[in-house]
Amino acid sequence: MKGLQITFGLVLLLAPIAAKAGEIVSAPLGQQAAPAKVPPVQFPFSYTGEVLGNLSGGYKQGAVYDGLVSLGVQIDLERIAAWKGGMLLVSAIDAHGGSLTNKFVHDLNCVSNIDTDNSLRLYEVWLQQQFYQGKISIRLGQILADSEFFVSDAGSVFINSAFGALPVISLNLPAPIFPVPAPGVRVHVDLNDQIAVQSGVFCGNAGDPFRDNRHGVDWKLNRESGALFLSELIYRPQLKPGGSGLRATYKLGGFYHSSRFDSNQGGDPRHGNFGGYVIADQELWHERDDHNQGLSGFMRLGAAPSDRNTACFYMDTGFNYTGLLPGHTGDVAGLGFSYTKLSSGLRDSAGMPVETHHEAILDLTYQATINNAITVQPDFQYVFNPGGTAKARDAIICGIRFTVSFGIEAVVSAAYPK
Repeated sequence: MKGLQITFGLVLLLAPIAAKAGEIVSAPLGQQAAPAKVPPVQFPFSYTGEVLGNLSGGYKQGAVYDGLVSLGVQIDLERIAAWKGGMLLVSAIDAHGGSLTNKFVHDLNCVSNIDTDNSLRLYEVWLQQQFYQGKISIRLGQILADSEFFVSDAGSVFINSAFGALPVISLNLPAPIFPVPAPGVRVHVDLNDQIAVQSGVFCGNAGDPFRDNRHGVDWKLNRESGALFLSELIYRPQLKPGGSGLRATYKLGGFYHSSRFDSNQGGDPRHGNFGGYVIADQELWHERDDHNQGLSGFMRLGAAPSDRNTACFYMDTGFNYTGLLPGHTGDVAGLGFSYTKLSSGLRDSAGMPVETHHEAILDLTYQATINNAITVQPDFQYVFNPGGTAKARDAIICGIRFTVSFGIEAVVSAAYPK
């Protein structure tokens, strides 16, 4: 109850600020926004807080409050320094609060996608260069892979971390995913209006956010860390003349890690690790008068070798509806299901076989838009087989999240025309 009071207290405290700042709300952090709509220098800020409780099952019952501050500076170098197509981003995050997963549920995938070590850390820091009216983009610096790769737009509304970075990557590799970016380079090319390709090469070991990379400045640039390669083909079918029809995005991706990985069967380590995935986002129906309101579905499938990985297969699917309730055109209601299969060859620290099966998650959520700066999101999760290795009672989880986000224009923007 105390955590709930803190949550709504912060909402009431920040609401007047956010309501005013929402009038100058910026593009999402890291996106190349149209110069006519945003200032050349922005200071994006967001605060996400949530109360989550384990009502039944799992390890034991209890509740936590956790929060995440995200802030940064985003500079349009073309308008500031006449660097055509250039953008610079520097950001940081600060996490605080408890972990429902670690304290009460002991699930394999985290109940919350903002669950991490309580620490202030340097986040993404990169320089981006665009060519040919934005058709080619190169990004270099400390980068998050899951901000662009293996992402489902329709599935991004859910709170459980399984719907974010694919578990065949997050549970198997020390990858550059929340909350630990890694040095790397990403290239994105729009071949035409329907087809795009993007590839990235990253430092092979982003580090452990709880132990050896708590502040985002420990870069493991050595031979033993290897390198992580990601590549993705993106296809967006052309709409009918006039923009009518149902929108869709299909992705085919793969990854390869060049380091050595312990074998689940014992013996010598295996050289390299790899896997693949497919993603489908499909609009199923939209309102006649507003194509941004309607029903969408999604599905992601991923696989990796069972002889050297914890998770060898993953699937998620679900639906969301934008504008379900009259007068609430920006609200999103979602129902998602995920399934993570563990390798049957896992062993404990003594080399003995571990009983494994799977973990599945049902996530029901509703993201309510208060204004263009504040959202409130009640959430219900049912976790089948928490942890996926031992017999554990299914967990029932309820909670509520709020997010306050806005951008503050820099003083220098007054000297540059919009």
